[in-house]
Amino acid sequence: MTLSAGAMTRVTPRQAAAERARRELARRRLAHFCQYVDAQYQVPAHVALLAERLEQVARFIETEGREGIGRLMILMPPRHGKTELASRLFPAWMMGRRPDTRIILASYGADLAVKSSRAVREIVTGTAFQALFGRLSAVDEPVQLSSDSRNVQAWDLAQPHRGGLVAAGVGGGITGLSADLLIIDDPIKNREEAESEARRNLVDDWYRSSAYTRLSPWGAIVLFHTRWHPDDLAGRLLRRQLEGGDAWTVVCLPALALEQYAESEAQQREMMRDGIYLPLEDALGRRPGEALWPERFGAEWLAERRLNLGAYDFEALYQQMPYLREGGFFRREWFTIVETGPSQVRARVRYWDKAASPTGDYTAGVLMSVGDDGYFYIEHVARMRAASGERDRAMVEIGRRDYEALGPFLILHQQDPGSAGLDSARATNEALAAAGLRARFEPVTGDKTVRAGPLAGMAQSGKVRIVRGEWNADFLDECAAFPNGRHDDQVDAAASAFNELLKLTRRARESKIL
Repeated sequence: MTLSAGAMTRVTPRQAAAERARRELARRRLAHFCQYVDAQYQVPAHVALLAERLEQVARFIETEGREGIGRLMILMPPRHGKTELASRLFPAWMMGRRPDTRIILASYGADLAVKSSRAVREIVTGTAFQALFGRLSAVDEPVQLSSDSRNVQAWDLAQPHRGGLVAAGVGGGITGLSADLLIIDDPIKNREEAESEARRNLVDDWYRSSAYTRLSPWGAIVLFHTRWHPDDLAGRLLRRQLEGGDAWTVVCLPALALEQYAESEAQQREMMRDGIYLPLEDALGRRPGEALWPERFGAEWLAERRLNLGAYDFEALYQQMPYLREGGFFRREWFTIVETGPSQVRARVRYWDKAASPTGDYTAGVLMSVGDDGYFYIEHVARMRAASGERDRAMVEIGRRDYEALGPFLILHQQDPGSAGLDSARATNEALAAAGLRARFEPVTGDKTVRAGPLAGMAQSGKVRIVRGEWNADFLDECAAFPNGRHDDQVDAAASAFNELLKLTRRARESKIL
């Protein structure tokens, strides 16, 4: 139990010894400090990991840069505890351990930074903190708030300590201040700010010309960032690192463990050039798709979140994998959503862009037709992650449903390079043919943007329509991000289906002429 100030309760020697041990552990370890000052504080695996990294930041400051982490970037989703830990509990613990520490605490707005500053001050003046580092402890020079520090935006510790904290909004003035510790908690407020190049430039200018110049020679920076855009502050710092700028220790914590990680440091660096940090492995050793905080935000809840937010925002905010909304190849407004497909069909195909791994790329099958009205209709998109056997069974089942609803038509799928690709294509074709489906495979060659060019041109002319379905949002998100998005399987399948329809309609016209 925590001993309260002025308590007259009689305690046993064993209880007193246990309390002294708890206090000593709380002084040394951040996670134990959090639980000491807040009995309800939870320490799931990701919070324990962050606490350990923040301890290394404290070590850097305490050793004047000789040991520890001087630049820490933590990328994680909203509502997973970053503000409570990094902007409130960690600064208080740091002031207790090293009362001369000067801290600048910044966020996208001054109001949020001041709110965190008030929380830090309440911790410092609280009984639990005072039992560890202050007037209720046995330290020679107790840590207390200065009697003349009434402003929650800027306050100091009492003499002989020189520490203090200043709260500021990103873009606000901090000229003349110094910092041993700079904490930036979410420099971007919302999607509107993220999409504004002027705002992104303002954040970056403030970081470089105001915040960074306030650091002491051994000053440390902690950047807690929920990603919004590949060109946000985190993205720019990652690119600068490759150009010789500060080297950051990056902890990337997606809400759902990623399906794919960087295959090498070289690939990781290539992604960093685009402002994206792709880890070599999951920081917590999770299996693909496993939630970061399953007790609070489980995989089902996150799947529902993704459905409501759409792929673009979910990938950025929850997975820390932002991509450009517009890749410059397709525009959303080029596609018209209609309720039904064509009444009369000239030609119809379903094209499958296959993947063999249940944890890697997606397999996508696009059903597309061209009507007598001259419009091209994307009638359905199927998308899955599955091993080759399960994938082929799903392709057969979808083909059967297509035939029952629409009658027979050609099903195509790509042949990957090499003998293994040929064997896989033959096996898929055999499974489709055995089910009475007309199928053919073909090798895919050339650059994907070249293959997608004809579809993009037809879409820009307003001749491509999309039949309304629950798959529409993901498909349009991927098209709009192409070729900068994380995935392109639906675009590849749609482009190949479109190119096949062009061949079929051309042959039909030629046969009529002959």
